[in-house]
Amino acid sequence: MKLFNSLTKTVEEFVPKNKDEVKIYTCGPTVYNFAHIGNLRSYLMEDILVKTLQYNGYNVKRVMNITDVGHLSNDNDEGEDKMLKGAKRENKTVQEIALFYTDAFFNDIKALNIQMPDVIEPATHCIDSFIKVISELIKKGYAYLSGGNVYFDTSKLEKYHIFYNFKQEDLGVAVRESVSEDSNKKNKNDFALWFTNSKFEHQALVWDSPWGIGYPGWHIECSCIAM
Repeated sequence: MKLFNSLTKTVEEFVPKNKDEVKIYTCGPTVYNFAHIGNLRSYLMEDILVKTLQYNGYNVKRVMNITDVGHLSNDNDEGEDKMLKGAKRENKTVQEIALFYTDAFFNDIKALNIQMPDVIEPATHCIDSFIKVISELIKKGYAYLSGGNVYFDTSKLEKYHIFYNFKQEDLGVAVRESVSEDSNKKNKNDFALWFTNSKFEHQALVWDSPWGIGYPGWHIECSCIAM
């Protein structure tokens, strides 16, 4: 079985880390509205991959998250909070919105005959894990506290943009009018792991942490649940 390797940019023979088992993590939905056809296309492609691996004799374990915490539109703490937007739109709590659209998503998945993941993990169930991993990143020097938020320090990585074919100097801030530079960052490509200082004064879902009351950034969510 051959697959395209996005690291080497070549088609290569697939060799699993473990002989007979393949572990896959895929991003699940942000449950603030119905999934649209573009979302579902991704899940169909993932399903084809899983079933192809199974057809070739592999035991596949697939993990998927459910983003039911505040989810901003980009790394700069800008744009709208999708969960809060959905709750306001329907005059419901964030928790009610999350539950309703989680059920709606899996109804769509069932209708498309997409195989259910082996593990489905809502982000709100993993806050302690997020805090633990962020604390380790700070301890090891890969994250820092600035302006009330915790950021990942991308300068610690030799090749941060290893999967993309562009130069560091070509990356701009405020390429869209809705995006502004975050002055708390050491480097323009750093991203928030935990927010305590956000433009949203009435964030619906917040938790206590060593850095203050706040909520996780979306990068740490997928990293922890994948682990």
